Amino acid sequence: MKRFKLSFGGSLAMSFVTALLVLFSTNSSFAQFGPNPQFHNKDFYVGPRIGLGGIGGAGLGLGVNAEYGITQQIGVTGTFGWSGYSSSYWTYTNLIFAVGGNFHVDLLKVKNLDTYAGLGLGWNFGSVTSNDARYTWDTGYGGFFWDFRVGGRYFFSDKLAATAEFGYGFGYLRLGVDFKL
Repeated sequence: MKRFKLSFGGSLAMSFVTALLVLFSTNSSFAQFGPNPQFHNKDFYVGPRIGLGGIGGAGLGLGVNAEYGITQQIGVTGTFGWSGYSSSYWTYTNLIFAVGGNFHVDLLKVKNLDTYAGLGLGWNFGSVTSNDARYTWDTGYGGFFWDFRVGGRYFFSDKLAATAEFGYGFGYLRLGVDFKL
């Protein structure tokens, strides 16, 4: 029988989430920065990501991210990711799905740079398998997790941007490219 547990990433994650909620609820903290000229209502971005570090000690992950602008500063996001890693005894695999939102501000005032902070909720479908022929063990695990991030897109053209995000979820550091459709 497979068992699933609910995990929210520990007290550090909860502290970070609380700080983000306080900052966003007092929007005056970001009022001085204003909307980012690179992000617009009805913009749609999609792109691949490489995640470094992550859920359950994963070292490297691959994924795809999408974002749709619903206002001049807010976009809804969807993420799918895979990460896996092995030890001499076990192989772990994680499939990660998350939805959330980003709040875009012109934080650094750099031309062609879109900066944002985001928060989401995801589900980790995990499995662990024995690498030792003497044991036939295969089981699943998983649960909810918070997906939070701060990041930016640097636009090389109207349709292509490099991305970097720091946070928790699909990789502590996520690097990739976004295509504006």
